[in-house]
Amino acid sequence: MIEAIFKSIYFWFKGWHYDVGKSVCGPFESILPTSIGPHCPRLIDGFFTTFELVTLALILAFLIARSLSKLLALGPGFIQKPIASYVYVFQGTPILIQLWLIYYGLAQFEFIRESVAWLFLGSGWWVGLIVLTLNSAAYQTNILIGAIRNLPLGQLEGAQSIGLNGRQTYLKILFPQALRASWPALANEGILLLKASALVSTITVLDLMGHARTVFSRSYDLWVYGGAAMLYILLTALMTLIAFVIRRYWFQSLPSDPWFKGISR
Repeated sequence: MIEAIFKSIYFWFKGWHYDVGKSVCGPFESILPTSIGPHCPRLIDGFFTTFELVTLALILAFLIARSLSKLLALGPGFIQKPIASYVYVFQGTPILIQLWLIYYGLAQFEFIRESVAWLFLGSGWWVGLIVLTLNSAAYQTNILIGAIRNLPLGQLEGAQSIGLNGRQTYLKILFPQALRASWPALANEGILLLKASALVSTITVLDLMGHARTVFSRSYDLWVYGGAAMLYILLTALMTLIAFVIRRYWFQSLPSDPWFKGISR
């Protein structure tokens, strides 16, 4: 039942990806290289798949990082070491190894293949999402806790003096300031994750790189990878624009912030 629902959702997304791809590629098919023209909708499908995968991973990773950075800043000592170990492991190992260990490694255990978890671990897309989320959460946690620790000590003392508990101190005092200060680094992490996401094609995910590899195997024309590179540049520009708009209209400007020079406060 659940597997059927997942499959129906998957094919719904693939359906509109290809519909948009046909609409976008139709007027340009005659002027595109012969190795790309007939397969252009597939590259557009990969474009949307990559964008959806990375965006969802970044959102989930941010929610995890917010909680972990709170525990690192204000939590008990016994829970800080496991969090620090998780961050160290995911920052210290290549994302390709993380993908292969979870996708190919866990599949060797029969009890996992027979469990409910196999609905997710048996799918390259879900494993890609899990690994990208855990990897980015480690980096985002490090970024946020670094920003929190760089805040003046008086911020924490002031919160305690007015009777705020740990949760209120984090949500109302520490986290908003740390988020504003660390947003450029978080946005850069999003761009790095976008480029790293190409590795999910090694676990059967037909993202942008996955489709590019499939199309290239039919013609061995490097124009295919050139087209994929242009779409990755477009994705990078789109994510950079989203990060800029969020910071421009969501956060209050910081002193001497070059993004906001000349903007009235």
